[in-house]
Amino acid sequence: MDHHVPKRRIPVTLWSEHLQGVQASLFLDLDAAGNRHQTLLEKLNESARFLPVAVGPEGRIHLFHKRHLVRVTAGRQVVQSDVFARGFLPWREEDADLTLRDGTHLAGKVWMPLQRESQRLSDFMNQHEWEFFAVLTPIAVHLVSAAAVVGVELSESAGAPLAPFDDLSAEERATA
Repeated sequence: MDHHVPKRRIPVTLWSEHLQGVQASLFLDLDAAGNRHQTLLEKLNESARFLPVAVGPEGRIHLFHKRHLVRVTAGRQVVQSDVFARGFLPWREEDADLTLRDGTHLAGKVWMPLQRESQRLSDFMNQHEWEFFAVLTPIAVHLVSAAAVVGVELSESAGAPLAPFDDLSAEERATA
C-alpha cells in the first residue's frame, strides 16, 4: 500500500564545515486536512538523522547528516511562517552574537519559546543539544544547530565590576 504524504519544496541554503552555501530544496509535509503545515524548524528537529533535499537543476536527491550541518538559511521569498511558527505560547527574542564552528559570526536575535518567564538564553541553549533554533538577522532567518555554536556573546552585562577585588577602591569594595 502506498502511503504518499503530500510535500512542498522550500528553497534553502545548507552550510557546514565542508559545504559552503549548497542551494537546495527541502521537502515539508503538507497537512492533508489543511489545518497546519510543517515548518523548516520542525523538519530539522525531527528525529531522523538524515535530511533529504533536492539539489541542482535536475532536483537530484541528496541525504545530508543533520549533525554535520551548521545552519540552514531559508530562501528570500520564503515567508517566516514556513520557517518557524511563533504560535500562541510565550516567546522572547534575545540580542546575541553567535560564533559557529565553521567560523561564521551571526549577529541578530535568537528566537526562543519560553518554558518559564525567567528563562535566560543560557537556559535555552543548554536545553537544545542537537536541535536547531532560529536566529533572525537583518538579512535572513537562519536555523542554527545548537551543537555548532562555539560561543554566544550577549548584549547584557554581569551587573558587577569585573576588576579584581584588590583593584577596587575602598568605597567600591564596601558596596561589592
